[in-house]
Amino acid sequence: MANTKPERRRATRVEPADKRRLALSVSLPIKVLDVSRSGVLLGSKTELAIGDRAELRASVGSRSLTVTIEIRHLSTDPKARGGLQYRAGAVFVMLTAEQRLLLEQLLGAEPT
Repeated sequence: MANTKPERRRATRVEPADKRRLALSVSLPIKVLDVSRSGVLLGSKTELAIGDRAELRASVGSRSLTVTIEIRHLSTDPKARGGLQYRAGAVFVMLTAEQRLLLEQLLGAEPT
């Protein structure tokens, strides 16, 4: 005798005809390992993917910066401290003049 359970869903679910990419806004704990005018090196407990884009929010003292980054390269370090075994190199995407100036101020660099 087959064990059948009654359907509990209120609506029928179907698979989409074409595969689309879904973007979710989630927050991940990461550590900025180093930063330059063009990008950042991140340490993470979560594996990221090349091509992923995210908003990076950083602050130093009373100054804060929010920029879009894109992951360009990945590596792992299984002996990393704090469980941050994944490394992700990311570039800044389309910085505005204001963001670039603030980034240079945060880096302590002379504006270009």
